[in-house]
Amino acid sequence: MDKNLTFEQADSRLDEAVARLENTQLSLKESVDCYAEACELLGFCMQELMESKGKIEDINAKLNGICNIDGDGND
Repeated sequence: MDKNLTFEQADSRLDEAVARLENTQLSLKESVDCYAEACELLGFCMQELMESKGKIEDINAKLNGICNIDGDGND
């Protein structure tokens, strides 16, 4: 898999792989190869999402520290 893929590109390729898997005309080997590619793309997308989630959590933590928000609405 191309390591320079963006999340959006990988997501699109994953959609294409799923569509190919739904095609009953694939041979067993083609199905297995397509499934392997789909799993690799899914793993990449999940990793990208987890990294983005972590970044958002870090930003929110910094914002909470700057704004001195205690979360109970009593400032």
